[in-house]
Amino acid sequence: MYEQATSWWKRPSPWWFLAVIPFASLARAATAAPRVELYIELVCDAYKPDTTIGRIVQSSSLLPMLPMLKEHDRWDICSSDPIVQAAVAKLSLAMTTSMGILGCLTTAWWGSLSDRYGRTTIVTFSIIGLLMEDLAFILVCNFSELLPGGYWFLTLGPVLAGMLGGLNAVSAGAHAYIADCTDPTTRSRYFSLFIGLLFMGFSFGPTLGSILISYTGQPLSVFYVAAVLHMLYAVFVYFFVPESLTTQQMSEFKCTFKSEMKERRDARSKGGPLMQLGRAFGFLRPLALLLPGVVEEKGSGKRKRSWNLLLLAAGYGCTIALKGDITYEYQYMSLTFGWTSEQLGYYTSALGATRAIYLTVLLPVIMKLLQPKLAAVRLPDEAYDHPQTSQTSNAEQPQARAEQAATPHSSTLDLALARISILIEVVAYIMMALAPNGYVFTAYAVFSALGVGFTPAINSVASALYTQNGGKELGKLFGALGVVQTICSQVLGPFLFGVTYMKTVATAPKAIFAVSVAALTTSFLLLAPIRLQTRSGGTSDVDLEQNESLPDERTPLVRGVR
Repeated sequence: MYEQATSWWKRPSPWWFLAVIPFASLARAATAAPRVELYIELVCDAYKPDTTIGRIVQSSSLLPMLPMLKEHDRWDICSSDPIVQAAVAKLSLAMTTSMGILGCLTTAWWGSLSDRYGRTTIVTFSIIGLLMEDLAFILVCNFSELLPGGYWFLTLGPVLAGMLGGLNAVSAGAHAYIADCTDPTTRSRYFSLFIGLLFMGFSFGPTLGSILISYTGQPLSVFYVAAVLHMLYAVFVYFFVPESLTTQQMSEFKCTFKSEMKERRDARSKGGPLMQLGRAFGFLRPLALLLPGVVEEKGSGKRKRSWNLLLLAAGYGCTIALKGDITYEYQYMSLTFGWTSEQLGYYTSALGATRAIYLTVLLPVIMKLLQPKLAAVRLPDEAYDHPQTSQTSNAEQPQARAEQAATPHSSTLDLALARISILIEVVAYIMMALAPNGYVFTAYAVFSALGVGFTPAINSVASALYTQNGGKELGKLFGALGVVQTICSQVLGPFLFGVTYMKTVATAPKAIFAVSVAALTTSFLLLAPIRLQTRSGGTSDVDLEQNESLPDERTPLVRGVR
């Protein structure tokens, strides 16, 4: 058993991922701004080759002309041209949706696979997909004139990444790993810390990318660094991070999976055309976990249908869809303020730094101050020396429950945080649309970053609702939420914002902010009816007790973090 491992490097802990996530996110964040600039330059070369200043016509490589890409005359012409902007939006939309559609087909499958074969193995495969995306970008920028389709060959990278699950599979695997190593009373804090460290990478990455571009004069140089970091990330996770699931747990999940597959095969053999149609949309099957289920009310014993998890997933999808407007916000800033990748990099760093400080410093303090105070129960020291296992005697179980009851934690507070975060972003996006210049726009964008508490809060509430309804396999839960995230952030969101920007860039480019406000308002309305089961003291029932030991949850390895 991994719990019995004495060496710290053999013991699974959330800190394995928490320690490396800033460097992993740095690689992704550093390429965000130069990605948009190179999109514009590649499209401008194809649509308006006559505007290229000093362009080497016969060159098969983009590298010799990259220093010339910073000529202000050409940049002003390209970045302010509605035709070029619309073509860039079309390219970005194609790349994002190709990864998103494939992610819909694979993310939940990879998440479920991690229950049976381990978190670290599956996360490694998904990271390799991100590495392939970097390499495809480098290939196209060096040999665009020799490749079929020219700059459209860029879509190869997202296709490969999407087949391996993409960013959402990495995120789902990491969240499941952290959930394996923590109990529900501390999970929200680790999720917050995870997101905070993620944004720490997002804060430093764009700045380092801008410095590298300033030093080399080549936006493409950032992608070489990102490829190296992704490769090191994959090696670290596969060879050094201890697996969080035990062999026994994976065997149990394999048996459960085989039983489910047998039932499905039997059902298909007896089914008709409708069953075959259902099989074609099998990638949506994990979402069935989010459908309303019948639950028993504590105290009254009444049974009723609970819509909470479905409403939460829908609200989460509306908010996470805003990820789809990032590229178009960059295009808006290039169009309206004439910003280059260096300026966009510093802008992104300001947002990332704000999010990181808020999540890692301010939010934990606020949550600790606001958490309800419960009477502590003093336990003997021996309780910490003997983790509860399946062989634990019934006499020891009340002590374990007393320990949980002594740990104040309110999922209701997490739900309130999610709602407040949405309201912050609504106000910020309205003000961003009204900003007269880049400095004011940045100030309002920094304010919107305070809404980042939504993600860890909603993840914590989701796990609480799932456990409250009797769910056990957290990998499936986060896999299902990964499907929601993929559909909304990489398919529906980019499509909605991309089409809006393409249609309005020449007349009303601010329309994308109106769409953002509408999506956030819808999310708030969906989260409003959600209620957690509570005890008489007003504390969430999920917070004070667990069901039996879950197959994918063990006694937390990090003690004393309350």
